[in-house]
Amino acid sequence: MLLLKLRALILTAVLLFMLIPEAANANGGPLHYPAEGYGRLELDENSKVSLVHEKVTYTFREVERYKSHAEVTVQYELHNTSDSGKDLEVLFVTPASEAFRVSEGDKEINVIMDPKVKTVNWQHAQVKNTVIDPVSSKELRLSNYSAEIPPAQGARFPLSFEPNETKNIVINYIENGGMYNKGVITTIFSHLYYLTPAAFWEGEPNVELEIRLSAPGAKLHSNLLMEQTDSKTFKANFNELPSEDWYFSYTYPKRLLYPTNIEKDHNLLVLGTVAALTAIAAALALLFRKSFLFTISALGIFGFTVYYISKMGGYPFNDIFVAFIDLVVGVGLVICDILIRGAIRRRREMTKNV
Repeated sequence: MLLLKLRALILTAVLLFMLIPEAANANGGPLHYPAEGYGRLELDENSKVSLVHEKVTYTFREVERYKSHAEVTVQYELHNTSDSGKDLEVLFVTPASEAFRVSEGDKEINVIMDPKVKTVNWQHAQVKNTVIDPVSSKELRLSNYSAEIPPAQGARFPLSFEPNETKNIVINYIENGGMYNKGVITTIFSHLYYLTPAAFWEGEPNVELEIRLSAPGAKLHSNLLMEQTDSKTFKANFNELPSEDWYFSYTYPKRLLYPTNIEKDHNLLVLGTVAALTAIAAALALLFRKSFLFTISALGIFGFTVYYISKMGGYPFNDIFVAFIDLVVGVGLVICDILIRGAIRRRREMTKNV
């Protein structure tokens, strides 16, 4: 289920050209029809159209418990480097087709959705079977993933260029992000965007990437270095097309004492801290022969445990395991308090007898 959602967020800006020249010269990618019944298209490496600028913006309005809805805006500045006009068809490949819209200025461009797309000279990358914890930067493997990747959806739309004309095209759509909630304290959301197919345009584009989160306080990991410009915005700017596709994940850390979101690691560190604090409190109480020092400390240690051990075992056992740990720590502190009081009493009696 998780990976089905993850596949839904993988989108790629594949720009496919089938050039229809004004004369008889054809410069289009060949179209094949294999037995599967859907077209196998070839990306045109000699389009004579350059990608001058590409900006990709992910805007998050709200985050639900297990969903991360993003409004994605892709802006292209394309330039016809030829002295002759060109009519071409662009193919934007993405599994997401919700609210898909292409426009040039105030003019909306007619889009035809193609349910199954395959390309010859650019292979659709595999769905990532790992996710990065943004808090610890640790890679988490989705070990149960085994489903086959379905063909990507494609959105076809035409463009016509005058000689040496520059066009600004905007693509908008809604994407549901990937979600990882197994063995972590706070849910991790992830997104993957294919940048590398843009290499089939001519020239080296300026590339801007931007993430606008719905609320401050998030921890973000991106395989492409990004700068945080305010509490909710991350940006990156490149003078050439990155050599790898863009993948990022984020989470909103809550009740994390240590720099890890991994449930097992964090809980062990918290319990280790509980043991250390208990030992220190016991030593101080015995040293000064004041049992109330441990009693007061025990109340704080128990509250510390309840606050920072917030998740253990996952649904449907989380509440049971968390309550069990709280009970064990609470009972252990009570036993320690009784033993310390007894030890202090015996020491006082020994002192009186002396």
